[in-house]
Amino acid sequence: MEPFTHTGGSAAEARDLDAVARFYVKCVLWLGVHDPIYVDAYFGPAAVREEALTVTVPPDRIAGYAADLLATLDRIEPDRLEDAGRMRHAYLRGMVRALEARAGILAGKGLAFDAETEALFGVAAPEDDPTWYEGLHAALDADLPGNGDLAGRYRTFMDSFAIPPDRLEPVFAAAFAESRRRTAEHLPLPAGERLEVAYVTGEPWEAHNRYLGDGTSLVRVNADLPVTVDRPLTHACHEGYPGHHTMRAVREAALVRARGWIEHSVVPLASPLATVAEGAARLGEEMIFPAPERVRFLEEVLFPLAGFDPADAALVDAVSTTATDLLFPGNTRVARGLLDGALSREEACGLLRDVLLLDPEAAEAHLRFIEEFRAYPVALAQGYRLVRDYVGSGADRWERFAHVLTEPVLPGDLTLNGSPG
Repeated sequence: MEPFTHTGGSAAEARDLDAVARFYVKCVLWLGVHDPIYVDAYFGPAAVREEALTVTVPPDRIAGYAADLLATLDRIEPDRLEDAGRMRHAYLRGMVRALEARAGILAGKGLAFDAETEALFGVAAPEDDPTWYEGLHAALDADLPGNGDLAGRYRTFMDSFAIPPDRLEPVFAAAFAESRRRTAEHLPLPAGERLEVAYVTGEPWEAHNRYLGDGTSLVRVNADLPVTVDRPLTHACHEGYPGHHTMRAVREAALVRARGWIEHSVVPLASPLATVAEGAARLGEEMIFPAPERVRFLEEVLFPLAGFDPADAALVDAVSTTATDLLFPGNTRVARGLLDGALSREEACGLLRDVLLLDPEAAEAHLRFIEEFRAYPVALAQGYRLVRDYVGSGADRWERFAHVLTEPVLPGDLTLNGSPG
């Protein structure tokens, strides 16, 4: 790594940020060689990737480079920068710290679960509350038909609303089209942005989606597995509009192309960016489909397309919402226990079946996800809470939501009383 020449002048400090950002991108790409799931997307200059990948850099050296980058950032006085520069400085600091931590883990540095969530995702995992699950189980017990085993009744009920394979594509197409239309009413989408949906077979439990750059995403739907009628709309909002695709397309246009901030051309999964992105993606459905409107869209469009009685839409939505509220803290609970050694693999599977009400195949898939992505469930759960509380319910909620999507904010920026800008 070439040393930085730090002069103390504001123009030089801006150049220093450019140099830090470029080397940070190379470090992320280097780490991705050792951790294939680490780099979720790269849509920066091909020359930078090619230059980076001509060599293999071990994780311990990458951690050292990250420490050097942090030292360089420490020599830059944020108060000497303009507003955009201060925001960029803070973002780079948070992302480089997470890079240092992830590289250290891959180099053999062990971290307890709570320390890992703070270091990588910029949030603390909440303490588990058993009464939370009891209340949701009681709500499901009241809503679901029949008596007896709750998990069995839940799975039987939802299985009865699996979309027939020949109706899968029109249901998803309608969900994506309406979510895009509603998003565009509130957010200016970049010119030429495009989302492609592919229906694949022979893929793992959940096919991986990819942002390809130039405003284009590929979202893949696993056509091998049953898809219940509640899933397409959530999938369209989370992965498409106003979720991950929207956030990445907007940031590519506004931050990478307009401002030249190369650090936003790479998306590392183990990072505080993931916490914000997952929170915005989950809240996005509520932003464009408040509960009454979501049920109405299910009744009027998706249920008829799937061949189901619209009269069942409200109940399916209620059951699905409760199950989702179980899922996110439940996965965090399992991840904490498994990674800290408090749960065996068999006990973790049992919790996924008995508490989250998953069938054995789905429980195994969730467990594999936790083993591969480690503390990522915390980003999913806490990101939603942070973004939801920041956006609030006031007249400026869309301004706040747009701020989360378009500006380089990190979890620490999303305080309840914070203001965009």
